[in-house]
Amino acid sequence: MSQSIQQQQPKYKFYPSLLDQFEKYLHVDREFEHFFNQDQETGDYKKTYEEIETEMKQSLLNSINRVPFDSEAADKGTAFNDIVDYLIHRKPVRTQIIEDINADVVTATYNNRTFYFSYRFCCKAAEYFHGSVSQLFVKAVLPTKYGTVELYGYIDELNRNRVYDIKTTSRYEFGKYLEGWQRHVYPYCLITSGLVKDIDSFEYTAYHLKGGTSRTPLITGVQYPELYKYDHQQSQGLLARHCERFIEFLEVNRDLITDKKIFAEI
Repeated sequence: MSQSIQQQQPKYKFYPSLLDQFEKYLHVDREFEHFFNQDQETGDYKKTYEEIETEMKQSLLNSINRVPFDSEAADKGTAFNDIVDYLIHRKPVRTQIIEDINADVVTATYNNRTFYFSYRFCCKAAEYFHGSVSQLFVKAVLPTKYGTVELYGYIDELNRNRVYDIKTTSRYEFGKYLEGWQRHVYPYCLITSGLVKDIDSFEYTAYHLKGGTSRTPLITGVQYPELYKYDHQQSQGLLARHCERFIEFLEVNRDLITDKKIFAEI
C-alpha cells in the first residue's frame, strides 16, 4: 500500500467487534429462524422478523454510540484474559488479582464483580501463550470506494507470526468464530502498518468455562483452538467489501448516531 494512502486522514474509524455486530445484523433471518425463536409445542414464532430486525439494529446502534452495557459474562472474560496476561508478564492489569496457590484459587475482581478461577487452569492457559506480546494496540488504514477507513484495536496475544484472540464461552461448537472479523483486522493492521512483515495464521483460542455458580464457585474450562490461515490480499478484499456495506448503513442512519468517533470526527 502506498505511503500516501497511509497518511490520508480517515473518514471512518472501525474496530472489530463493531464489524462483528454488523455481520450479525446482516443475518436477521438466522435469528428469526433460530429454534429459540420458535415455540417448541406449536412451532409458532415468538417474535416477528420485523421485531428482531428492530432489536438487532438498536443493539448495533447502541454499540456505535457506546451506550454502557452491563454483562457478567463479558466481565468474567475480561478477568480471565487479565489473569492470563498477569501470569505471563507479572505486570499490573485492569483486574485485581489475588493468588492462593495452595488452595488452587485465583480471586479476580473486575468491575465490582469477583470471580474465583482455578489457579492450575489459569497457569496452563498462560503457559500456552508463553513468550507472547500481550494487549498490543494496532491500527492501519483501509482504502474503500467511500474513502479511507482506520481499523484499530488491541491484539490479545502475538507470538512470532501468529495472532491469538482469547474467547470465553458457556457453549462451544467448532467454527463458532468463522465469521469473526478480528482474524482479518488484526493481521491486516500488523502487516499494513509495517509492524511485521508476515502473519501466517490467526487463532481464536476459545475456553469453554465451567463453574462460577454458588454450588460450584471455582471456574475451570476446556480449551478449543480455532485456527485460520491468513491471506493478506484476500482479507483486504473482504474487509473493503464489508466496510463499504457498513458505511452505507452508517450514512443511512447518520441522524441516529450520537458518538461521532466512528466518523473520525473525534
